[in-house]
Amino acid sequence: MGLLNLPHPLLDWLDGQLAGFLPPLVRLLLWSVLAALLAMELYRLLSPQKRLTAIKLEVREAQRRLNDYDGPFDQAWPLIGRVLGLALRRVGLVLPATLAASLPLLMVIVWLDATYAYRFPEPREAVAVEVPAPGFDGRLERAAAQPPRALVTDGEGGVVAEVMLNAPIPLLHKWSGWNLLLGNPAGYLPADAPVDRVALDLPRLEVLPLGPAWLRGWEPSFFVALLVFALLLKIVRRIE
Repeated sequence: MGLLNLPHPLLDWLDGQLAGFLPPLVRLLLWSVLAALLAMELYRLLSPQKRLTAIKLEVREAQRRLNDYDGPFDQAWPLIGRVLGLALRRVGLVLPATLAASLPLLMVIVWLDATYAYRFPEPREAVAVEVPAPGFDGRLERAAAQPPRALVTDGEGGVVAEVMLNAPIPLLHKWSGWNLLLGNPAGYLPADAPVDRVALDLPRLEVLPLGPAWLRGWEPSFFVALLVFALLLKIVRRIE
C-alpha cells in the first residue's frame, strides 16, 4: 500500500459493518458527511481564523473605497493594488491549511474509487482483458468463492504473467516509485513480466438505479453531497 492507502483497512471494516443494514447510496452519503467534516474541521483548526476575519473586513472596506472612487483611472491603481494585495494575503494564509485539510479528503476519495467504482465479475461473466503489447493476450479467470486471476499469455498460449486480484481495479501495472504514495490495491504485475500494463474491462458499480450511465456511479452523488455538506459546515461553524 502507498501512503494514501493506509486508512483503507479501517475504512473497509467500517463500510462492511454499515453494509449489513444500509444500501450503497446511503453509505456513500455518510462517507461524504465524514469527509466534509474532517476536511472543514481540520482546515478550521489549522487556519488563522481571526486574521482571516480581519482581512475579510479590510477587503470589504477596500472594495467600498474602490467602488466609491470617481476620479481618473490612473489614480485608482493604489486602491486596486490594495484590494489585490489583501486577496493575495488571504490566499497565502489559507493555502497551508487547505493543503493539510485536503489530505484526509484525498485518502477517502482514493478509497472510494477502489471500493465503489467497479466490482468483480461473476464466475461466468465475460470480461475483456487488453494487453497493449504485440504478441500477448490476456484473460480473466475466476473460480467460485475465489478472487479472479488475470493471466497474460504469449502467442503459443503459455502463461507469462499472473496476478491474483485483491480488489476490483481495472488497471494492472508493475510497481514503481510513485506507488509509495498511491498504491494499487489490486496488486502488481511481476517485475520480470514481458508486459508493463494490463487493462481489465470490469463491470462498473451503480449506486443510482436511474439516469444516464455517467450519473449512476459513485462520483456525482459523492461530490455533490460533499459540496453541500461542506458549505453547510462553513455556514454553521462560521469558517472563513
